[in-house]
Amino acid sequence: MKKYLLIVSLAILIIMPITGAYKISEEINNEITDPLNVSSEEQTHTVMVEFATLTTCPPCVTASGQLKSIYNSGDFDFYFVSIVSDYSNYNLKGRLYDLGVSSVPDVFFDGEYKDIIGGQSSETPYRNTLTQASQRDVPDIDINVNAEWKGNGAIKIDVDVINNEPEDYNGLLRVYIVEKESRWDDLGGNPYNFAAIAMPMDRSLALPKSGVKSMGETYSFSKTWRGSIFGFGDITQENTMVIASVFDKDSGHAVQAAAEQPTSASGKLFDFLSSIPFFNLFQIIASQILFNRILKTF
Repeated sequence: MKKYLLIVSLAILIIMPITGAYKISEEINNEITDPLNVSSEEQTHTVMVEFATLTTCPPCVTASGQLKSIYNSGDFDFYFVSIVSDYSNYNLKGRLYDLGVSSVPDVFFDGEYKDIIGGQSSETPYRNTLTQASQRDVPDIDINVNAEWKGNGAIKIDVDVINNEPEDYNGLLRVYIVEKESRWDDLGGNPYNFAAIAMPMDRSLALPKSGVKSMGETYSFSKTWRGSIFGFGDITQENTMVIASVFDKDSGHAVQAAAEQPTSASGKLFDFLSSIPFFNLFQIIASQILFNRILKTF
């Protein structure tokens, strides 16, 4: 029964952003306040921004351009992920469902801390919300991301999380793999930026207080993601980024974020072993061995 309800909910999610986009495309938020100023030194953490969008959404074109402009300005320490609803896989649609997305564009700042729905006539609302989010009091959690390019769309991801708090911390770790310049265009024909193609990690964290482990010791999580399995074997090292963020389990607010562009693998052996030609050769050899074993039984 629960599985059925989840399928129905996800089906509704697919429909709702499309219908919502037509309504929201006529609603431009013209309320502009004076921009708030913040320096990177005043930020308590790196802000995580999730941008829910749709390729058929008119106001999403403006929202996408505004987020790109703010990011390129370097005025804030933040990362943003574009979740393109009509090209999202099951995990990414599940994230949109968790956030309660019903209309696009919908821009979420530090998870469920604040979101801005609808087209904005200037960058000011986004900049003001970034300022507010960046100055929040957050738990002292550190994240380190290491992404190693293995070739043929394969990335080995290692995420280290350190709890510097004097008490236990329960949270959620989410990791996105994005294309810096997306293969998908918005309605204006512009490629999305930092468009998510996968969420290889979405897991709970239970981190004991800092005194339990010696300072500097980390909790590590690893996964090798193979893009060829999911239809992304053509991604390139230069255009790919891994973005990780820790969210508070109770509030849903992000408390820290980090990112890394994949670095080259230490050697070429894994590149060869993970390559499609080698995989096909391995299957042929394995099949032949199995066939010979079957023949010996007769």
